Amino acid sequence: MKCLLLAPMRYPFVRAIQAGLEGSGFEVIGADFAEFFSRRTNNFVNKFASLPKRVKDHWERPYTKKVNEEYRRLFAEHRPELVFIYNNQLIEPEVLAEFRRKAKVAFMLGDNPLYTRTSNLHNLHILFEADYIISPDSMWRDQLTRMGVKNIHFDCFGYHSGIYHPMEVSAEDLEKYRSDFIYVGSANKSNWGYKRTLFLNLFRDMDLRAYISGKGAERWVDFFPELQGKVLEHNRFDAGFNNLVYNCSKIAPVEQVPSLFHGIHVRAIDALGAGILPLCEYSKDLACLFDGLEVPMIGDYEEGREMARYWLEHEQERQECVARMRKRIEENYEPTMVVGRMMEYVFN
Repeated sequence: MKCLLLAPMRYPFVRAIQAGLEGSGFEVIGADFAEFFSRRTNNFVNKFASLPKRVKDHWERPYTKKVNEEYRRLFAEHRPELVFIYNNQLIEPEVLAEFRRKAKVAFMLGDNPLYTRTSNLHNLHILFEADYIISPDSMWRDQLTRMGVKNIHFDCFGYHSGIYHPMEVSAEDLEKYRSDFIYVGSANKSNWGYKRTLFLNLFRDMDLRAYISGKGAERWVDFFPELQGKVLEHNRFDAGFNNLVYNCSKIAPVEQVPSLFHGIHVRAIDALGAGILPLCEYSKDLACLFDGLEVPMIGDYEEGREMARYWLEHEQERQECVARMRKRIEENYEPTMVVGRMMEYVFN
């Protein structure tokens, strides 16, 4: 069986999706629409995405048209039984309708379609045509179900063990990257960025390294001067580096981004894959995922610093907690299991 995977293939977590599909017997044909164009063209389109529609349509329409022409070409060439789409990937409804006549269509929601900043007017509309939708947030599932979207299921992909895994670190790298607390993420120019930096400020007087990609982090650090020197520029798509710095650390603070209402942040799964403890801001779905296990979650920022110190100082308890959490992920959310649940629903 073949699967046409429409997704940003440069994202490390997409490789977990790909591994799940391949481990379930699919030959995967990956298509990242950004690769259909030059970097200059992509930067130009992204730079002006916030302009009024009547202005940006002049160059966005031919851009989207080419994307969908490429999708049609790949579908005709490979004739897949499944088309798996991350968010919307600029697919047009008429193209999706063509695919559905010959294949099953599934979506993985990386963002709530009601809150995703996108120029694609069909971001939500196309979900009504899905044979299967994976949502990592139970509230997204409930919202969309009330609206009439069918076939939507709460689930999440566990870590790809070929990307995030415990490893032996050289003395040189350990000396260079060693820290007690490690954060890997992206900057945000909106108040999401302020919330993120407020969260990191809980660890201001601890041994913290925060690797943050994108412009905008510096504006928020000005509010929290004790973080100066702890926030470092980084390319968050460099999965090898991410795994290395996780393995040079002990605890990974993970904040709950505002677009996740009850859901599970992928960074919590990445940290577990690397073998260190994710110290997460509370989320309902994370609590359900690890139901019956005693895992640390920050329910109130005021308690975060004390909790961080406790888990840093109790190494054996921390390692045992990590082992329990990893076992839960491996037994229930290994990527082939997630794809298997989808296949059972869609193909049987």
